[in-house]
Amino acid sequence: MDRFQVISPKSQLWLFHVALVLNILGMVLTDMWLPMVVGAIVTTYLSVDAMIRVRYVFPLKKAIRELEHENALLRQKISDVQQTPPY
Repeated sequence: MDRFQVISPKSQLWLFHVALVLNILGMVLTDMWLPMVVGAIVTTYLSVDAMIRVRYVFPLKKAIRELEHENALLRQKISDVQQTPPY
């Protein structure tokens, strides 16, 4: 997940999709099938990986961070309530 830190995940998604389209176009227009098939397989993997990260992994990480923050606030409130003396 930490492979490509220079460009944003959405830019990676577009880059890999464009590379996949260019590989498929190269397969149609040239006779170099073997290198183009290998390139298409690699760019398909990168495209699917980037799409999964953008659509599922990053929103899930954000939700987990929000839940951890809410959990910390609730734990703080519980400890504050337990530390106050009864009236």
